[in-house]
Amino acid sequence: MSRVTIADVATAAGVSKTAVSFAFNNPERLGHATLERVLGVAEDLGYTPHPAARALSMRRSGTIGLLIPQRLSTVFANPFVSELIQGLGEQCEEHDLTLLLVPPLDGSLEGAIRQASVDGFISLGLSPDDRALEVLDRIGIPTVLVDSDTSPSHPAVNIDDEGGAQAAARHLLQLGHRHFAILVLPPARAQVDSTPTATRRLNGYRKALDSAGAPEPVAAVAGISVAAGARAFESLSKGKGRPTAVLAMSDMAAIGVMSAAQAAGLRVPEDLSVVGFDDVPASAWTNPPLTTVRQPIVEKGRLAARLLIQRMKGMKVESPAPLSTSLVVRKSTSRLANVDLPIKRR
Repeated sequence: MSRVTIADVATAAGVSKTAVSFAFNNPERLGHATLERVLGVAEDLGYTPHPAARALSMRRSGTIGLLIPQRLSTVFANPFVSELIQGLGEQCEEHDLTLLLVPPLDGSLEGAIRQASVDGFISLGLSPDDRALEVLDRIGIPTVLVDSDTSPSHPAVNIDDEGGAQAAARHLLQLGHRHFAILVLPPARAQVDSTPTATRRLNGYRKALDSAGAPEPVAAVAGISVAAGARAFESLSKGKGRPTAVLAMSDMAAIGVMSAAQAAGLRVPEDLSVVGFDDVPASAWTNPPLTTVRQPIVEKGRLAARLLIQRMKGMKVESPAPLSTSLVVRKSTSRLANVDLPIKRR
């Protein structure tokens, strides 16, 4: 029996071959009704548009993909990803699988998915309603979400983001701080307002601050790198009423804040207290060592890979309970010594 071609799908759907190509490669260029008609016909005819789909149907690739919405250069600026990959890799080795990193291809995560020959995906930081996950559902690739919201279609592996954030904010409140800056994780993709992780952490910070009657905190978006944290510090008020404590949603941004603050003539923690989130290995070796919220990153990777492998075997998988977090108090936080200390302008 001959393989179904793009021309067969186009004829059956009453559209051009270009429209069929758009349906699988650039779905945003088609109207909803046309897209659904083309995809429905393709499914009925058994059309597989690329080798990855054929490999998936026959379970021949022996590979799982880590779907990451940022460029690799951005991702590897954060040691969090290396820790996560360690956990994923342990499970891959145990089951004789390889791991493929799948960043956007020419700016398109959807395009990268279609080119990746994998048996399943771990999605990092994407919301359940993201277009990339719709493509995965359409192709039929098993997927497990990490740092997202659970959904009927996709189990999600998370940590207690809100509880960890509350613990961080309460720690600073107990040290007498009242004026806070929060460094919020950026959107994973341009069309997403806020990642699920950032939303949960922000809720935790705000619950603690609101319950203590603290003034409205200053919020600044900061990426997951030291440079991003330094830029965020430069955007904060330097005058009277400036923040005396910073709650960062990543350790690398927190380290960037400490570096920029010290360059501006502030002492950490005497003049500015800083708390990170993740407890990557580098946080214990900064000067001063960083107070942070510890999450079990390696275990998160192990668990996500374990659930995905179960899904790839056709087993029903539910979202596990969020993994626990804990506050690790080091030397980057203390009671405020001098709120009116001037800051050098660079």
